[in-house]
Amino acid sequence: MKIVLSLASLALLSSPAWCGDTVITTAKHSDAVNMPGQSRPAEDKTEVMWIGKDHMRVEDGTDVTIVRMDLKKMYMLDTAAKTVTTVDLPFDMKKYLPAEMAPMLEQMFPKTPATLTPSTETQKIKDWNATKYTLTKPMPRGGQMTQVMWVTKDVAIDRTGWQDMFAAQMASNPFAGGMADEMKKLDGITVLTERTVSMMGNEMKSKDSVASIETKDAPPGHYEVPAGYTEKPFDLDEMMGAPGGHARGAGGRGPR
Repeated sequence: MKIVLSLASLALLSSPAWCGDTVITTAKHSDAVNMPGQSRPAEDKTEVMWIGKDHMRVEDGTDVTIVRMDLKKMYMLDTAAKTVTTVDLPFDMKKYLPAEMAPMLEQMFPKTPATLTPSTETQKIKDWNATKYTLTKPMPRGGQMTQVMWVTKDVAIDRTGWQDMFAAQMASNPFAGGMADEMKKLDGITVLTERTVSMMGNEMKSKDSVASIETKDAPPGHYEVPAGYTEKPFDLDEMMGAPGGHARGAGGRGPR
């Protein structure tokens, strides 16, 4: 059973004029997974997210996702294999599944609701004053995902359009259903996320910690598909990700 753990976390608040793009660098750690028939060593990665007014780029190792709201397209790149999967926005997964599989989609991946609970608990995360939020979501086979997020309002960033781009990315992963609307309720930027997925008597833990938030001008062509990439069909198994691993579109970073 493949599940999603890569639920990164970020958010935006005010609406100043755009001056360059917002660049958020996040250190991501996943504990080792040891389940019957499934195992994965501990992993540390760095994610870099670029956000513009109607475009977004997420770099996670050799996986790069580009969201272009102006073109109503999302591009999922494998920079090692030099392949790209292109999907239309708003994303409709049934459009990319075999006809015989589409009717079973809701049964296979029921859209269980997520619940975001704010608190008055605060603490200092690096240089940011942050408030605690907790997100819970049922997982298949009686499991549950719990995500504790620390959210700051110390950084003023334009959140215009980010919610839609974030939701578009999350929609490509069936396990992320029901999360986007709750993530929009976060009042600020998530600078620390601690996540636990409980399933079949096992727990899988991961942690996302924002290292820096900057404003930069994107390099030329940063939100374009590079020349020479081969088009690859949408792969549901790939989107779901390996146990405890990092899957595309899982989200957790939204306006938060």
